Amino acid sequence: MNTGAPRVVRVTNREVAANTYICRTATPRECILIDPGLDREAIETALDEAELVPLAIFCTHGHFDHLGSAEYFRRKYSIDVHFHGADAKVARSSNFLMMALKLPSRIAVPEAHVAVADGSIWSSGNDRVEFVHVPGHTPGSTVVLFNGHAFTGDTLFRNDVWLGSLPGANQPQLVESVRRLWTMLPDGTQIYPGHGGAAAFGEIKRSNTPLRQMLGLTGGAAL
Repeated sequence: MNTGAPRVVRVTNREVAANTYICRTATPRECILIDPGLDREAIETALDEAELVPLAIFCTHGHFDHLGSAEYFRRKYSIDVHFHGADAKVARSSNFLMMALKLPSRIAVPEAHVAVADGSIWSSGNDRVEFVHVPGHTPGSTVVLFNGHAFTGDTLFRNDVWLGSLPGANQPQLVESVRRLWTMLPDGTQIYPGHGGAAAFGEIKRSNTPLRQMLGLTGGAAL
């Protein structure tokens, strides 16, 4: 195993610029796949270049740009797709939503998935994944915790907040979910969002002005 290789590889998908993350496990040549989006070819290329085989797929929520190629990789590697049970309906409506947004592509919705809940844990050898339910962006949005990293989907970003009106979105729930993360995650936790770049949580707390405004924080105030 190349010990100098990055532990987390980010693939930014085309068409909708969502992030897919390939995370090395403690076992050489193995990884987990988080939020496999619409750009299957780019994800496959990244896996091949890193010489990694995924053990499991984890989706932070059920939107098409975060699970667009999950079914393909589920079949290719005979592995499970994990996402919160409350987002099963969101996933099933992916192609309708893509049509409504006038996107040209369509996806194969996962035919089977492992329904996780708040506090669910997946483990393999010395590796452990934990799920934190953070409803708001979607009913089943989760943060995926892995080896001191937090993969936050569309719940928490580096420089902005997502306040959209897609079906199932609930802004008061989103605020409460972010407040929970604010006190739950240490400042040193590396945040890997569904769109945009990564940063330490402490930096996000200090510098993400739209997020602070959403939470009702002013100046240097803390929760």
